Amino acid sequence: MQIEFGWSLDGTSWADAGSGGASGQVRMGPRGLVALLQTRLALTRPSVDPAVRIAQYASAISAARHEWVHDSFDVDPWATAATMLHWRDAAVAAGARLRPAPGLPARIDALCAIEEVAELSPGAADDLRELVELLESLSADPWPLGIDEIRCQESPETLPGMWPRLLRLLAGAGVDVVTAHDAQSGRPELVLVEADDEWAAAETAARFLAGRDGEPVHVLATEDTVLLDQELRRRGQAAIGVAGASANRTSLQILPLYLSIAIAPVDVQQLGAFLDLRVLDAPETDREPIGLVPSRVRRRFLDALAAEPGTGGPAWEAVLTELAADPEEAAALEIAREISALVTDPISPDQLTPARLRAATSWLGTRLRALGQGDPGLVRAGAHLQTFLEVLDTLGEDHVLRPRELSQIVESAGGRAGSPFARPEATSAWTACTRPAQLRADGGDVLWWGADRQDAQTGVTWDPLEITALEGLGAVLLDPAALAALETDAGLRALLGAGRLIVVRTRTRTEQATAPHSLLAHLAADRAEAGEDVAKVLARHLVDPREALGPEGWSLAGSRREVRVPPPAPPVARPDDLTKQVDPAPHLVPQALSYSQAENLLGCRQKWTYRTGLGIRPASVASVPSGNQMIGTLVHAVVEELVNEGTERGRTGPPSAADIERTLDALLPQLASELLLPGREVELTTMRETSVRSLEEFFTRLADAGLVITSVESRFEEPLTLHLRRGDLEVPFLGFRDVLAEDASGRPTVIDLKWTAAAKKYPELFDAGEALQLASYAWSLHDDSADVGYFLLKQGEFVSANPALDPHGRPTLDIAKAWSMTTEGITEALDAIGEGTVSAQSGQILRDAGQDPGTPRQTAKKTYAAAQESARAEGGIVVDARCDFCDFSLLCGLRGDAS
Repeated sequence: MQIEFGWSLDGTSWADAGSGGASGQVRMGPRGLVALLQTRLALTRPSVDPAVRIAQYASAISAARHEWVHDSFDVDPWATAATMLHWRDAAVAAGARLRPAPGLPARIDALCAIEEVAELSPGAADDLRELVELLESLSADPWPLGIDEIRCQESPETLPGMWPRLLRLLAGAGVDVVTAHDAQSGRPELVLVEADDEWAAAETAARFLAGRDGEPVHVLATEDTVLLDQELRRRGQAAIGVAGASANRTSLQILPLYLSIAIAPVDVQQLGAFLDLRVLDAPETDREPIGLVPSRVRRRFLDALAAEPGTGGPAWEAVLTELAADPEEAAALEIAREISALVTDPISPDQLTPARLRAATSWLGTRLRALGQGDPGLVRAGAHLQTFLEVLDTLGEDHVLRPRELSQIVESAGGRAGSPFARPEATSAWTACTRPAQLRADGGDVLWWGADRQDAQTGVTWDPLEITALEGLGAVLLDPAALAALETDAGLRALLGAGRLIVVRTRTRTEQATAPHSLLAHLAADRAEAGEDVAKVLARHLVDPREALGPEGWSLAGSRREVRVPPPAPPVARPDDLTKQVDPAPHLVPQALSYSQAENLLGCRQKWTYRTGLGIRPASVASVPSGNQMIGTLVHAVVEELVNEGTERGRTGPPSAADIERTLDALLPQLASELLLPGREVELTTMRETSVRSLEEFFTRLADAGLVITSVESRFEEPLTLHLRRGDLEVPFLGFRDVLAEDASGRPTVIDLKWTAAAKKYPELFDAGEALQLASYAWSLHDDSADVGYFLLKQGEFVSANPALDPHGRPTLDIAKAWSMTTEGITEALDAIGEGTVSAQSGQILRDAGQDPGTPRQTAKKTYAAAQESARAEGGIVVDARCDFCDFSLLCGLRGDAS
């Protein structure tokens, strides 16, 4: 076997060596040569994950208790152990034998003390040392290695650490170790193409490769080729398939997401994301992708979260009850119970022991194995979990993790996973590599994709005293500049072997300005005239990608493509009228009607048509309440619980502040658990104080007014006849009345609770006689004497004509008129929809004013106020449908690119 060895050649293909790997010629770097020698000398062993080694080293640091590292380790044990292990491996790779000795610098002394007690699995540095020691022991009777020649790109004596010793030992074992003296000294033609963005650069590079007509070219891709591969496929070319490994891959996010819902407090948004997570493609085209949680369980739990943004409440428990009642759902019920137990009894942050974490992740491991069946992503996720468990075993059962330490362990255990886009396709038109030193151009053309400046990989920096100490322990250390020069020289040698170098790069990448690769500066310096700046040299070779397009097609560096330039077309203007004219749709009528539907019909007929008529709705995971909606649900439930509790206990008079606060705290995990998350303390405290003060005012004011609450969240369903032009339509009108109360004479009062920051909205609606929701509730009572009002929970104020509740002297709401206005608006809307005219009144008001959903709210409110005043003057009504929060503003044309 003949080996071409280079300090920067790890990752090269065997086929890149001479006539190919099949002839016994290979190219490899340090990692590859160590692995080959381990195989030949029977030194291979199962690999140990780096995270496990960090855990082992953390245990050694804890046992050594060295003064120099003590304080840092107490504050951040995992990061300290990882950093110290990196230093230790660097010292060992340099050839140092870490043994305690007098007078050592503090850092070196700490490393030596820890090494004395460490039970550490070997890493790459230990593998190298083991090879050197074995070859030294066999020097008198060398073992046959099957290697004829090692041709070194660098002089062995210029390499760091134990590498000079290793190569000398190989030479003594019969291997012909020679240094290559055929360093390239050519001067390739340089063509530098700079595009404004990655898309333009990808198009240029793809055209160049597609226009070669089969002529060979070498591709050097120092950045990912995802966009370039898309452009190549558009032209019927093979993908290069370069995409770096990353910790942000789906397979490595499963365990962190799972643990985030297994540890208190539970974030319901994360829980929703976990429930909705799909991990496998659909087995058939007419089925949905497969998730960790089966669809039967997922949908029910997501609907429960949409109703109650927390766990353990009535909606959540109803899911388990429903599944338990169906004998065919036994498997789904078991999974549902596992998830429910996980999130309703999460691990306390101060009880993060290996035993608790192992028990919590047991179901995840079982589920990954059941679904995996060879799927690369799930196999990788399973390996992540297994490594995490190995780390826990290494730390020991008495180790209590801190939340930050747990996060660091999970991240370290995952490592980096390959990209799904890293799928190169076979082609004879070009070869590809990812580092300049790997290039074997041999006078041909090289396309360099992504020639941007990259941060140099530097080793550990030792101060002069530490260098002296390490050299006394046997280390051979290179100056950092000399170490960096090894890679620079290797890359430059390879580039100088090209006949023509076509560099395609972007001025910006991921919206960040880029700078040319440092090797381009070296190439430019070789071409610079006396006193000429490198930037000016590069500018002389710069080609604008637009200049490659001429009357005869596209041409660049000998590559040609026929290109047809389409005639310019102006962008499509947004329509002035948002109304949709469609075929008559008399079948689009409500099967049942609620006030929310009525409001949509009055405010935006398109919204009702999309949501109710056609059943288009956002995913359940996007419907989990947050913010004011979530808090409003919570406070509504607190009122209901306090009233029911008072009835059961026979309590007279309003509940106390302590009762309100106790009930609020009991319902928080079920209905607003995200407020319990770290960092939300101020928001939680503010909400609690506001709610207690407001509800005290609510119950006290009702009692002072002589009103007794008779029911809370009372459901009603009443028949409603709508006189449509195509015939009468009877539908059930249904809903829930928040609070129903009576005075001493039995006169009913309906109170609607609102948690809102819009303190003026509901008073203005009430005063204008447009409190349509209150009118609908009063109509459902069929009692002409019924009184109505709002209670603003956030402000602690009533909006009512009853002076005992609201002292502002408001006019009595004309319920009959408001209800008539409501039914007339509903009838008019359904008639128009049935005839095929579907308007978007709320959005049209914004469009006519030259505004859109991004318009500041205060400005939009003024626009709606003007439209409402105009409508009132004509006896009509305008309902603000809140286009800024609408799920359908893209469909109606108010938002988005009309082209």
